[in-house]
Amino acid sequence: MEGMQTKALVEGAIFAGVTALLGILYYYSQYLGIIAMVWPVPVIIVGYRNGIKASILSALSAGLIVSLVTQPLVGVGLLIGFGVPGILMGYMINKRMNPYAVVFLCGVILSLSMVGEFLLTLKIAGIDGLEFLSRLDSSFRQQLEITLNIYRRFGVAEDKLKEFSNYFSRTMDIMKLVIPSALLISGLIFSFIDYKLTRLILKRTGNTIPDIDEFSKWRLTEPYSYILIGAAVLTRGASYFKVPGFNTVALNISTMLMLILSIVGISVIVYFVGVYGDRYGMSKAFRNILTVLFILVFMQFVFIIGILDLVFDFRRLKTKNSIGGVK
Repeated sequence: MEGMQTKALVEGAIFAGVTALLGILYYYSQYLGIIAMVWPVPVIIVGYRNGIKASILSALSAGLIVSLVTQPLVGVGLLIGFGVPGILMGYMINKRMNPYAVVFLCGVILSLSMVGEFLLTLKIAGIDGLEFLSRLDSSFRQQLEITLNIYRRFGVAEDKLKEFSNYFSRTMDIMKLVIPSALLISGLIFSFIDYKLTRLILKRTGNTIPDIDEFSKWRLTEPYSYILIGAAVLTRGASYFKVPGFNTVALNISTMLMLILSIVGISVIVYFVGVYGDRYGMSKAFRNILTVLFILVFMQFVFIIGILDLVFDFRRLKTKNSIGGVK
């Protein structure tokens, strides 16, 4: 505390108040659940401007205020689920680390902390995690039966209903298996939004931090492309040789690979629509419509476009980062 300047304490207190207000709004309004996603932004800003001690104090103060005004579990949950990643992101930005490393690492931590928050909530409520998932599965299947009964009343053939039921069951089984990759994807998305929002606010106050390239220039480069190819080969080999217990891991890896390659494929489409839009003087509105149409038409092939761009580098982009570059 002695090493912290008065300015840092004042800013930390102000941003702690803002963070606490966001947490209270999150608790009292079911329509503002998205607030939890941006809850760590004030903590990140404090960490960038005044160091990790100030951000820790700000996060703890905000969590305490939320706990006092609402319920203890709410403040603790926000602190664990979003405060810790916010402290880490503020520290990494303060140290001028690569923005892609910041987003990725904080996204992973955010995913783990959200799991920790969820498990803590269940523990305090006296509910076993596996039991909760079992109840959730039973609830979905009860809703399925209600839906099937409604269709039966409208005269839908029983074989069609059975086909739909089997499809739904398979989908539910797959969804349960890909929970890890879904959590990681959510964490990365939240982390990306927090970083961009933090940069926007800091820019308004005269502070500039490294940015991520515009979406049309996102691509994978060495050595990350080799890691991606290695993961694909490993997954395929393990599936071919039927390695025991690897099915769930392979499914989650495949989900992540498909997502990454699809994002790169869409980025390629956006890039070339922009290039030819400039060449032929297309309006921005027409470009947006054209982009959406191309993505919808080639939706099943966007990941293939991503693979081809990985090999041929259609856009001739030379970067040193995992996706795009730093500016």
